[in-house]
Amino acid sequence: MRLLVVFGVLLMGGFSQGSRILAVFPSTSKTNYIFGQVLFEELAARGHQITVISPFEVQYDSEHVTQIKLTGMFTHLEDYGMNTNIFTKWDRSSFYGNSHLIYGTAAMADYTLGHPKVQELLKSDETFDLLLLDQVLSDSLLGLAYHYQIPAIVYSSTAPNKFINEMVANPHNPAYNPISSLGYSDRMTFRERLWNTFVSICEQFNYKYLYLPSQEAVFQRHFARKYLPPLLDLIHNVSLVLVNSHPVITYPRPLVPSMVEIGGLHLRQFDETGLSQDVINWLEAAKNGAIYFSLGANTKSTDLPDNVRRAFTGAFGQLSGTLILMKWENATLENQSSNVIIGPWMPQQQLLAHPNVRLHITHGGLMSMMESVQYGKPILGIPLAGDQEILVDRAVSAGYGLKLDYQNISQEIVLESIKRIMEESSFRENALRVSRQFREQPMKPMDKAVYYIEAVAKDGGAGVDVLRSGALILTFWERHLVDVALCFVAIFLVPVVLVAALIQVILRKTHRGKVDAKKKTN
Repeated sequence: MRLLVVFGVLLMGGFSQGSRILAVFPSTSKTNYIFGQVLFEELAARGHQITVISPFEVQYDSEHVTQIKLTGMFTHLEDYGMNTNIFTKWDRSSFYGNSHLIYGTAAMADYTLGHPKVQELLKSDETFDLLLLDQVLSDSLLGLAYHYQIPAIVYSSTAPNKFINEMVANPHNPAYNPISSLGYSDRMTFRERLWNTFVSICEQFNYKYLYLPSQEAVFQRHFARKYLPPLLDLIHNVSLVLVNSHPVITYPRPLVPSMVEIGGLHLRQFDETGLSQDVINWLEAAKNGAIYFSLGANTKSTDLPDNVRRAFTGAFGQLSGTLILMKWENATLENQSSNVIIGPWMPQQQLLAHPNVRLHITHGGLMSMMESVQYGKPILGIPLAGDQEILVDRAVSAGYGLKLDYQNISQEIVLESIKRIMEESSFRENALRVSRQFREQPMKPMDKAVYYIEAVAKDGGAGVDVLRSGALILTFWERHLVDVALCFVAIFLVPVVLVAALIQVILRKTHRGKVDAKKKTN
């Protein structure tokens, strides 16, 4: 395995000619952008020329990076409810949420392609070698790969789902692959498998009859020409999918060779802590350790309902000798106790890396969970949406975390949970064990991602064609052996029908004989 790593590094080092990469990150999710930012910064540092399309301002100063900023995207998506307070959407049905998300992301892709700066790029003589696309339900943006006649690599900041599975024909077995929104584990009961299967079937219909038509319309609108292929052909022509997952944190599942796990890619190495001397002094002075509280980059702590906020501030006030570092977007916090420090932004990785931080209170987002695991910190999870329920449950089952029910939180429950994690050594021991399993990888996630990206860019996608699954040329019915099953049914049914028909003929003749004999007797 060591030879494989060395070979990969040498191959990357040998590919010195920089490629021209079009990196498209259309989402207004800060988490998605952070994940993509780490990747394009590394590619730029290795000499590749990157053109970044994103609604976020690029803070990386490099001659190898050019930005096309999608101004107005945040305001545009507000009309579709894409940037609303997550707590105000708690009671909405999953069907409403899914359909709303599908049409909202179609609007996002449409706005991206119709943006004046993007239109200017499309009409210019600019050329590229590779499209790097953030998969946020925006497959119509693969039209950029078609426009420039270049291969496409898609990255996903979440674990495998229906949309990226479709790109490389990655198998999804509902018997042990839970739908993230359901919050099930990979060890489901019969009732859970039944419901998971039903939702998986609904996902397929949702994909075919809602998602694909909405994206196809955007694709046709912006790339219309005489011999335009169906969007599904472009989706199945993606060279590679890079997925932000790891079996220690997400559940293990089968992956085709063209889907590569790069979980932990965003984790950075720090030459210095990046923390101010005041923060370092506060952390080291906390005799009972420190707790870090954050609901992630996309959710504001200030949006917490009053009863939930009071439950936490009340519990924090009873933790004498324990420092609380809380991501809080306002200048003041009601009922703030003297041991609580608030700030609109916190250097999360640096804080979790500090040895005196003993607990991470988190919403359970994938990147936050990876950072907790990387530095061996137990978690107290408050899952709010998406795959957060699954990730927090995974931490609970692995013994390095506890879960709070958002709709049933009280000061007593919060305080009891915090004290249990801080006082019982098993949580810390299990967190360190899982951290060791997560960090012991034969190849660093970043090196793996760059290796595959450069391999695709080098040969125009031909170098990874051998990784493509044969399932991509099959229809849905062929891929799931529906035609074979019908054939078997027919094979077994024909003899049964013939035997039944033969028995019926015999019975009729026998009955007719008896009737004729009776007539003669009479």
